[in-house]
Amino acid sequence: MREWADLHRDDLKPESATESELTEYLALADRELIDAEAVVSSEGKLLHSHNACLAMAAGALAACGFRVRMGSKSHHWRLIESLEYTVGLDAAKVKEFQEYRKKRSIAVYERTASVTQVEADGAITAVRSLRAMIEEWIHRDSSDQGASSVLT
Repeated sequence: MREWADLHRDDLKPESATESELTEYLALADRELIDAEAVVSSEGKLLHSHNACLAMAAGALAACGFRVRMGSKSHHWRLIESLEYTVGLDAAKVKEFQEYRKKRSIAVYERTASVTQVEADGAITAVRSLRAMIEEWIHRDSSDQGASSVLT
């Protein structure tokens, strides 16, 4: 984790989160997942799924003592990338979340009706899986994972 953070020190700053903040990140992710399932449009489902992913990534990164600098051009990209180094998400899953990020960006900024129902449902499933993985990560020995002791 430290080597990755050193490589990206222009985008990251050392700063831990309090236990309360980490709880809020997870609560936000949970609310976004509920919203993702409740909304009708596939674009809305993807948007809320993406927000849930970002909240969990930000929480895990803060638990490891870092935050992405606000204003960083690659803020969302870097948060998703960090999942490989914080919670050990495999590279293929990181790539999948990056694809959802790109799709969400296209839907918001370029072209509506660009997200299929299958893609939206896939994003929800992937984020639910990530949520379960993070829950397991939180309960592991913090010294093995590099997580802050406030998570245990």
